[in-house]
Amino acid sequence: MHKTHTARLLSLAVLSLAAASAAPAKFEVVSSAENANVMTVESETAVENFTGRTNKISGTLTFDPVARTGSGTVIIDGASIDTGIAARNGHMRSPAWLNFDKVPQVKFTATRVTRLSGDQYRVTGNLTLNGVTRPVTADATVRYTPAGDSTKAAGLKGNVLAVSTKFNVKLSDFGVKNGQITSGRVNDELAISVRFIASDG
Repeated sequence: MHKTHTARLLSLAVLSLAAASAAPAKFEVVSSAENANVMTVESETAVENFTGRTNKISGTLTFDPVARTGSGTVIIDGASIDTGIAARNGHMRSPAWLNFDKVPQVKFTATRVTRLSGDQYRVTGNLTLNGVTRPVTADATVRYTPAGDSTKAAGLKGNVLAVSTKFNVKLSDFGVKNGQITSGRVNDELAISVRFIASDG
């Protein structure tokens, strides 16, 4: 009886540990990792090409490294996007364009995360830009690194997620209408690239 009871307790303990290890952990985007946190936006037309860039990325994620599922919200400070020309930056922040002076946040909230294979995932969620929210689906690479020498050497605490994704945004879907779009100087469809580091430490 004693051996049977002990075996049952050990089994319960193992199951409890397994359940605990499968629980989603909360990750925060590491704001100090500016070299690793980058968002770029690209417009390409026959008349003019430009790239905007910012390191101002924040957000909170949950991720279960065993079940390979997750969720979360990522926020870009749109007002900090730099295209390399001060006048163009000002135009972009104005009500005639992306209205970042009034509504600076570009926010993506994941509603569904599906693992495809390896570190590749398909993420579906809602993107809010210029005060308008639209559904967006994008493929993402999510690499999970347990806390160890490599994460410590990088100056990161706890377990680490490295996330990267690319997708296109159609400005007219978000209420952005401008003569430079209709004339072909700026593309109505912009290519967005985002990568960032998050940790649970």
